[in-house]
Amino acid sequence: MHSVHCQGTSLRNSGSLRSVRAPFSKANLRPVKAIGRQGARQVRRMAIVNGDVVADDKLDTKERTAAASSRGFAGLPREPEDMRQSTPAASKFMQEKFDFVKRDFQYCWRSTLNRDNFDSNMYFEDPISKFTNYTGYKANIVFLRNFLAPIYEIHDLKQNPDNEFEILARWSFSMQFWWLRYLPFIKVIWDPRLAFTGITVLGVNPENGKFNKHVDLWDSNEDNSFFSFEGFMFVQSQIWNFSKPANLPTPEFCILKKYKKYEIRRYKPFLVAEVTLNDSAQPKGSNIDPAESDKGTAFKQLAGFLGKKNERGQGLSMTTPVFSKSKQGVMQFYIGEGYKDVSEVPTPKNSSVKIRQEPGGLYGVDLFSGNAKQPRVNEREQQLRSWLQRDGTKPASDEWILAEYNVPWQLPGFKRNEILIPIDESTFELW
Repeated sequence: MHSVHCQGTSLRNSGSLRSVRAPFSKANLRPVKAIGRQGARQVRRMAIVNGDVVADDKLDTKERTAAASSRGFAGLPREPEDMRQSTPAASKFMQEKFDFVKRDFQYCWRSTLNRDNFDSNMYFEDPISKFTNYTGYKANIVFLRNFLAPIYEIHDLKQNPDNEFEILARWSFSMQFWWLRYLPFIKVIWDPRLAFTGITVLGVNPENGKFNKHVDLWDSNEDNSFFSFEGFMFVQSQIWNFSKPANLPTPEFCILKKYKKYEIRRYKPFLVAEVTLNDSAQPKGSNIDPAESDKGTAFKQLAGFLGKKNERGQGLSMTTPVFSKSKQGVMQFYIGEGYKDVSEVPTPKNSSVKIRQEPGGLYGVDLFSGNAKQPRVNEREQQLRSWLQRDGTKPASDEWILAEYNVPWQLPGFKRNEILIPIDESTFELW
C-alpha cells in the first residue's frame, strides 16, 4: 500500500498529561475492544475520489493516494513498520499494546471491532460525547464510519510518562457526508469537510491486558472535558461552512494540527507552472488596475499552458488552487500527479511560463470565504502571523501565499481562499 507520510517533524514534549488522568482512578478505568486487521479486509472500505465515495478496496495505488489527498490528508492507513513510536514502551507487555495499535487501531473506522482486545466496560470521552461501556463505544464508531466516511491517520505514538499503562497517539481525522453524492442539488452548494486533530489517551487494564479507556483531546479546544460547548460550536462551524474548493486535484498535504482559527499542514513537494507578474504583458491605455490586469494576463498564460500551448500540444488536467506568492510576485498553477519531475512536463510555448518544483514543507493556514481582495488578504495574513507567534510557532520568513480555489464568478459565500505562511520547523511542536 502506498502512502505519503509526514516526516521530519519536531516531537518535543510540551508538558505533562497528568490532567488527562484526573477523572480516571484505577477503579474507574473502563475496558475497551479491539479492531482486527482480518475484519478490516472483510469490510467494504470507503474512500473519496473526485468528491464521491467508492469502495477503496477497488482502487489501485494511485487512486487510493488520490482519494486520501482529496480529503486533505496525505495517505491512507500506514503499514505498521512505517508508524512512528517516538518513545520506548514502559515494558514488554506495553510494547505488545503499541504493536497492536500500529497494526490494527487505525482500522477502527473501517472494520468491525474485535472484542477480544477490549473490556466490556470501555470508557470513551471526547468534548461532545461520552460512553461508559463497550456497546456505546462500538455504536459511536459504527455511526461515524457509516455516516461520515472518516479518514484517520496516526502520526506518532508514545508512552505516557505519567502512567505506565497508557499510550498516547497523535492523530489527524477527517470526515465528509458521503451520502451527499445521492443529493447532487444539495452537494453543489453544501458539502462540508470536517477536520480534527489531537491526542488520544489509550488506557490498558493491567489485570486482563485489554484496552479500557479512550479519551480524545482536540487541538481546537481549551476545554476538552465533556460536555464542551466550545467543542460543539467548533463542530457546528465546520458543518455549516458553505465555502468549498472546486472539485479538482490539489497538492498533497496532511493536517498536523487543526485549531479553532487556523491549521498547520505539511505539504509534499509538488510541481507548478508559474509566471512572474511583472513579466506578463499588460494592456496599455486601460483604466483597469495594473496589478489586477497583470494577474489576469498571468492567469490566461498559465491556463493556455494547461490547454495545449506547449511543445507537445498536450492538454494538462485543470487543477486547484491558483497560488499567488507575495515576495516573488508570481502566480502558480499546480501541475497534477501525472508528472513526477520537471523534465516530464511539456515545455511551455510562452517563455514567460516556467516549470519548477515547490519543496513542500510546513505551513500555517488560514481558511476564509468571500472575495480575496488585497486589503482583506493583507488583514488575514497579519492575523494569521499573530496567531502563529502567539502559539509559539515562528514564521520562517515574511513571505506568504494566497491560494484561491474557485472560479472568479463563484458566489462569494461559496468561495474557498487560504493564506499560507511557511513555518520555521525548529519551532513547531507536534505534541
